[in-house]
Amino acid sequence: MNRRILVSAVIAIAVMGMIAGCATGGASFEKVSDNPVILIAAFGSSYETGQKNLEDFDSAVRGAFPDSDVYWGFTASFIVNKLEKQGVTTLFDRQVPIIKIGDAFNYLKDKGHENVVVINFLNMVGAEYREVLDTPTSGLNVKYVHPLLYYPENIQNAVLALVPQFGDPVDTATIFCAHGNEKELQFNAELIQIDNYLRENYDNTYLAVMEGTPEFSRVKEEVLSNPDIRKVQFIAFMLTFGDHMSNDVMGDEEDSFKMQLGLPAEITDGMASNPAMQKLFIDRARIVYSQFME
Repeated sequence: MNRRILVSAVIAIAVMGMIAGCATGGASFEKVSDNPVILIAAFGSSYETGQKNLEDFDSAVRGAFPDSDVYWGFTASFIVNKLEKQGVTTLFDRQVPIIKIGDAFNYLKDKGHENVVVINFLNMVGAEYREVLDTPTSGLNVKYVHPLLYYPENIQNAVLALVPQFGDPVDTATIFCAHGNEKELQFNAELIQIDNYLRENYDNTYLAVMEGTPEFSRVKEEVLSNPDIRKVQFIAFMLTFGDHMSNDVMGDEEDSFKMQLGLPAEITDGMASNPAMQKLFIDRARIVYSQFME
């Protein structure tokens, strides 16, 4: 009789343990996926329009890699600090934590991840890119997708991704608007190549920067000296539509690009929302991701 009671008690305890495991979602048996995770390293944005651009890219990446977790790390500490002061700690409908790039790798390690694909969601090989590469990654196996214009073929590919948004060259000047760098001019080399490519292959189509070269003053002179040009199509050659596009290009102050030209003007959205531009990053990410599967 005592033996029957003992056996019954053991069975009861086992059943209760199984029920408890189900009730907690089996948390004690949860295992981090072996699939690589994706960390998108980006400058960031405090503008709603810019954040929407980033969310569009987030959706595209998650759609391309449905079996991997996707995280974000931001290089612009001042933007992260600004959002924190506003009480904003997450982004997008799915509530992605806002993390500085310097903290992102430790965050992933603390969550038990090991293999990481970093998408440098940047246009240029500049200071932000260096910051990502210089961030310590000990304890992780990290592989990188480089910025858009790191790859020489993307001089042409980036233009082709934006061609459907060009204006009619008969009466419209199409102007790519990029940030540029006036302190380290070598970072403008690819932008100069794009400007040359546009001029060689498309009528009344140029690139101008807010800092450095190619200068807007040259484009302004060419546009205003052409009597056939009656309007302007600005192409936002930045991943997010934020302060620069809103004010430096389309602002109502006299020094904005729009006001200096004095012509009717329209502008495109940030490139992060452009599916053809998203594909340029995602195709590279697929290649890097596959290296973990070899």
